[in-house]
Amino acid sequence: MMKFLRKYQYHIFLFTTIVFLLGTFVGFGGYFFTPKGGPNDSIAEVDGTKIPLRLFNSRYERALNNIKPGTTLDDNARKQIREESLRDLVQSVVFDEQAKHYGIVVPDEQVVNSLAQVPAFQDKGHFSPDLYGRALAYQLKTTPQDFEEEQRTSIAFFKLRWLIQSCVKVTDKEADMARSFAIATKSPDAKKDPAAFRDQLWQQKMLFCFNQWFTQIGQRVHVKTHLDILEGGMK
Repeated sequence: MMKFLRKYQYHIFLFTTIVFLLGTFVGFGGYFFTPKGGPNDSIAEVDGTKIPLRLFNSRYERALNNIKPGTTLDDNARKQIREESLRDLVQSVVFDEQAKHYGIVVPDEQVVNSLAQVPAFQDKGHFSPDLYGRALAYQLKTTPQDFEEEQRTSIAFFKLRWLIQSCVKVTDKEADMARSFAIATKSPDAKKDPAAFRDQLWQQKMLFCFNQWFTQIGQRVHVKTHLDILEGGMK
């Protein structure tokens, strides 16, 4: 597990600061964004867990900062960014709860080691608290505590994904049947060597299983949003 984390530390960081990978998966529909009204101190509740408004503001600001300079955003474009930002936060809560359900723990040491490997936080190859603080304040628009919790959640998600992947296997019979079908349909995949063909089949099976798992979770989760508190003031 530690070898896996060391290999993907930078990927985990990018996953945290840019977008949650599973934003492409199905399961969380537009009903998330039906305004329900609510307290000003939270933007949403996921199975009773409140998402603070400050986290939404930070995520929204980051998304705006990633827009290409000179781009003009109309009200619809900004609304879409707000909804995507909220969806990311909802997913992070869901992933965190699922990780806890499976007993996945991320010690402080793993979070520290992960952050120390990020080039943007390094000065001459060593972690720089000054660069780290400035990046959070001026680029990521968040606090160390909130960002480190994001990082912890991301690492937990990668562990959870690895756990699920480790349970997905391709049997010899499945591989033979898939190759026979590829040959019969004259698919370009039939020309791949057996190892590459089997690996591709595993990737497809893993993605399907992950989508099914994620969809089932989305159907069970109860989400209440308070996005309407922003509609009047945030442009």
